Amino acid sequence: MGLTTIRDIIAELNRQAAEHQVHRLLLIKQITADPTYQREIKRIQASHGWNAFHSAPDGWRVVLEPSSDADSPHFSPAVNALMNEVHTNEASLSCIRAKIDALSTFLLPVFRLPPEVLVLIFKAGGRMPHDGPITESSTPRPFPLVVASVSRQWREIAVNTPDLWTNIVIRHPRPYGWVPLCLQRSCGQPIDITIDCRSAGLLTAPMVDSLMTILMPHVHRWRRFAHMTSDPATVYTIGRRLADARAPELRHLQLSLSGSSGNQEVVLHDILQGGAEALSSIRFDSLATPWGSAPLVNLTTIDLRWLWLRTRLQYDQFRDMLAASPRIRALILRGTYIHLHSGRTYPVLSIPTLRYLELSGDNVCRMSSLLSTPALEELTLANLDETEFREFVDSLPSGRDGGRYPALHALSLLNASMCTPTRGFMLALPTITHLTVINSATAKFLELFRKEHAEDGLLSWPRLRKLTLVDDVDYFLLYGVVKERAALRLPLERLILNAPFIHDDYLVETLEEYVAVDIVKDVDLDH
Repeated sequence: MGLTTIRDIIAELNRQAAEHQVHRLLLIKQITADPTYQREIKRIQASHGWNAFHSAPDGWRVVLEPSSDADSPHFSPAVNALMNEVHTNEASLSCIRAKIDALSTFLLPVFRLPPEVLVLIFKAGGRMPHDGPITESSTPRPFPLVVASVSRQWREIAVNTPDLWTNIVIRHPRPYGWVPLCLQRSCGQPIDITIDCRSAGLLTAPMVDSLMTILMPHVHRWRRFAHMTSDPATVYTIGRRLADARAPELRHLQLSLSGSSGNQEVVLHDILQGGAEALSSIRFDSLATPWGSAPLVNLTTIDLRWLWLRTRLQYDQFRDMLAASPRIRALILRGTYIHLHSGRTYPVLSIPTLRYLELSGDNVCRMSSLLSTPALEELTLANLDETEFREFVDSLPSGRDGGRYPALHALSLLNASMCTPTRGFMLALPTITHLTVINSATAKFLELFRKEHAEDGLLSWPRLRKLTLVDDVDYFLLYGVVKERAALRLPLERLILNAPFIHDDYLVETLEEYVAVDIVKDVDLDH
């Protein structure tokens, strides 16, 4: 049915509604002109008072209502017939108005989208993070249930789109029946499970155990499994369930113990001993399991964070873990992770396939020197104090022959208390095209990009094309850098900003004369 047809139908219904309204008023006029009606009105006014009669809601309808009660008004058969006709007219008018309201919704742009487009939107919405506060009294409503309650059409599309029900996020005991509903409507598709117990007291270990009872019969179709908690008991609960399990389709496993009081940690002696042949990515926070043996083999992503006394890797364990995954492409090491004895020299570990490396903590300099990563493309340094950053800069060999990272094109600094970057630092990393600075002394970098710091007319990092700044950025300093690079034919192509001046449209527009500007308001540092 085309848009014009819907408008024509609505116009016709509006015409019918107007006719019904005119006819209704004519009927009421005939009723009120009838002598028996007028006599009854006078009698009721004499018995109950004029004010009492008119103070009743919809007063004329009370008088028109026929009744056999001796105290109620009595009208002639003709008046009773007219009253019944009024009621019939009003019922028809109500139906017409309901149809007009229903058809009018189809004129909204969102309701004119074809089903295949709605399916794509629903799938994207089902994957968006929902990180609002969770309390015992606030029950989060999962996205699939939200869209399924908008209209009959949306519900039909949602219910018949199995992929929409494959992202099972559990952060609250309610809504009851949510997990079984997802398992049913996902129709055997691979499923992604997130059990987030970080809201204190909402998901206890017994509750998690009950959830695992429901989920374990479907372990053969798990694709991603993530558990975040501040309670070690829930990690042990899941560990017992997964000890001998087989998950042939599992690709990503995350077990994170964080936000707890003190340096709590968990050791799981067995996990997925039944097999996890497809496993390629892990993230462990404050948790250890047998390293370098199944299922932690042939991984492409290893993410280890805050491994304390009992869970921290020794050099030999770290070496064996890397050897068991010869095609690793991403390595993330945050906080404490490997125990390196002070003053001891360790053999360099070669990781020729590594493309992304993130280091943080007080061993950044030693770890960066320990790892040989000739194919590294992206480097992230996080939570460095000024001394550690200075030692890292001093440890970098000259970039004339390619330096330590000959293929590096993206550098990110997160929460780094930096000394002023030197020209030597820039020359040691000559291939940078993307720079991200988050809470890390942005002004020091921008000053180094100015024309007066150029040598032989060559600006620092001449290949730089994308700049991301999430910091207290000085507008005039930034504007000067952007304008100068454009004038020297080394323009930035994209600028991503979260700075105090982003709400000033004029200032942003002046930057957009030289570079495409994107504004971000929230940055996830726990990616």
